[in-house]
Amino acid sequence: MIASPIIGHRGCARRAPENTLGAMTFSRDQGLEWVEIDANLLGDGTAVMFHDSTLDRLTPSQGKLADRDWASVKDLDVGSHFSPAYQSERLPSLEAALIHIRDLGLGLNLEIKHYPDFSIDAITERCIEVLDAHWHDEKRLLITSFNGEILSRLHRARPQWLRGHLWVKLPDNWLEVARILELSSINLDHHHLTETQAQAIKAAGYDLYCYTVNDAEAAERLRRWGVDGLITDDPALIQPA
Repeated sequence: MIASPIIGHRGCARRAPENTLGAMTFSRDQGLEWVEIDANLLGDGTAVMFHDSTLDRLTPSQGKLADRDWASVKDLDVGSHFSPAYQSERLPSLEAALIHIRDLGLGLNLEIKHYPDFSIDAITERCIEVLDAHWHDEKRLLITSFNGEILSRLHRARPQWLRGHLWVKLPDNWLEVARILELSSINLDHHHLTETQAQAIKAAGYDLYCYTVNDAEAAERLRRWGVDGLITDDPALIQPA
């Protein structure tokens, strides 16, 4: 297994403000060994740890990330929306996120986002640059994306990096895609996974990770099916009995 049985989704997003340095620290303090975060892109090409294509939901500001540069977002408060205790949290660059996660000793599932506002090449190349500079433990890095072209470019540029394809529902041609892209894992929405699919994925030799699991009954069912890791907003909700 690449990652761990429980992975903090955006750094335990029910317990700390998502995709913040504080959330990464919280995840470590909860005893987690791996976190999942999002890589996104500003208009000036700066990679940031942020999920949405706009600032509206998580910051006091508004507008598209693609219309902003690093100087205009680096001081944005990304913690107060969650709790006053996190009012000092600022929007993190991907560089700062990698350094912090690395220094905490955590493994990393990095999801590379793709929105129509920027090109596949732009986000892929920037993530490669930042990872090359700040992340050197390839066994504790799993890169995932819903976008097959991003994974294809990573396959060509850094074939040694472990890659997983994100899907909501497992497509009929999943095995063909997995072989072409030389994937290490399949990452699925747990609501749509069947036991038969889980068995097929494991029989084919791939790690299987499910998101976003916040229910103890679902977690136990997925474990029985052989799912390797559960990506969760709150580890306390799904700890084995």
